[in-house]
Amino acid sequence: MNLILLSLILLLLLLHTTSAQLTATITSPDGKYLVDVTVRNPTAHTIAILNWNNLFDPLQRFSPALIVRDERGFRVPMPTTYVMRAGMRESDFCRLAPGANFSRGYDLRARVRGGPDVLRGNISVGLPDGFKGIASADRWMVPIAALVSRVRGISPTFGDYEAAELQDITLRSRRLHLHLGNAVVGDNRTRTEDDAGDGIHVDPRDCLRSDERINMHHALEGASTYANALAIAADDPSNHLFANYFHPSGRETVKKVASALQTAFKEQGPRVTAYCTDDANLCDTNPHILGHSATESRLGDTQIMLCPEALKLPEAPSPCSSHPRREIGATASRVILHLLLTLNTVVGGTLTGNVYGSGACQLLKNSHIFPTLRNPDSYTQLAIAQYAYGFGGPPYSGPRCPPKLGIVPRIQ
Repeated sequence: MNLILLSLILLLLLLHTTSAQLTATITSPDGKYLVDVTVRNPTAHTIAILNWNNLFDPLQRFSPALIVRDERGFRVPMPTTYVMRAGMRESDFCRLAPGANFSRGYDLRARVRGGPDVLRGNISVGLPDGFKGIASADRWMVPIAALVSRVRGISPTFGDYEAAELQDITLRSRRLHLHLGNAVVGDNRTRTEDDAGDGIHVDPRDCLRSDERINMHHALEGASTYANALAIAADDPSNHLFANYFHPSGRETVKKVASALQTAFKEQGPRVTAYCTDDANLCDTNPHILGHSATESRLGDTQIMLCPEALKLPEAPSPCSSHPRREIGATASRVILHLLLTLNTVVGGTLTGNVYGSGACQLLKNSHIFPTLRNPDSYTQLAIAQYAYGFGGPPYSGPRCPPKLGIVPRIQ
């Protein structure tokens, strides 16, 4: 099995240097609220795009694919949904043959968050700079990438972009400029004192089974510890683990994100409801889905939801107890932390990055397509590493066990 796996990885490495560029057009049928996006493959090769949490994702209700800015250039808060998977499947890739198009339509009136006065005057609509995928996707390349991402590591294995050798698929497009005489009709519900700012909590009508309630409680406690570890890492200019995932110039941003997470766990931030019941019925569509999140919209409140597979994951072991040299195993706390980072209501910005895996996240420091400060898993990776090696602070007060040569192993 190891020899076969090595051969598959070598085959992927041969094509790792291949690059690809897609083109896209953004139009508006009515010149106001309706937006159509068409992506085209202008190359001579089939390109396979990983569809996780982008405009190719069939599970998205409110995709972060559209980047809307007001006339001052500030990004407009839009409701988004996010689905966290544990591993790639062949069906997670959207293949675009040479010359083929992919189209999708959006209605801004169903997406704007924050009230009817959010959008007025001139706005612009744009797309991200690229995706992850396989630049020259011959028929055998996609199933190999999916297989390699799953078989390496502890099960369930989170999506590992480095293992699958996914490449950057750049996207070239022009922003669409619209003039709105009136505001887009969005969510104009009046907030009450009860939901104005009580942080993350479990819906008292949900997680009724004792095992669900206990597992969710432990998962939230662990995620809170990870948030504290992230804050400690960001506060220390000499922290060597920080440099694995972020450039020093991003320290203040990481501090702000960590502080926002801490506030949420202190029940002082914007309300986030945690659920064990999957009303959206996403968990049953794919056994690899561990949970999903959604910012406030007409469809409901700001929420995170853990699938049964995530709630079954073990608690994080005590720091240094297992001397994590090769791999740090998956936990439900890690899923919660990651999902919280996808909520722009919590962290104060839209973290649209969708790159998973220790190695892949560390490579993002030099990426212009996927800014590391907008990638949720980069924050998660740093927080878990900080905790696992004994640098996470209270409640742990034992010895520290820094990784040899400063090299962090794979974190699940």
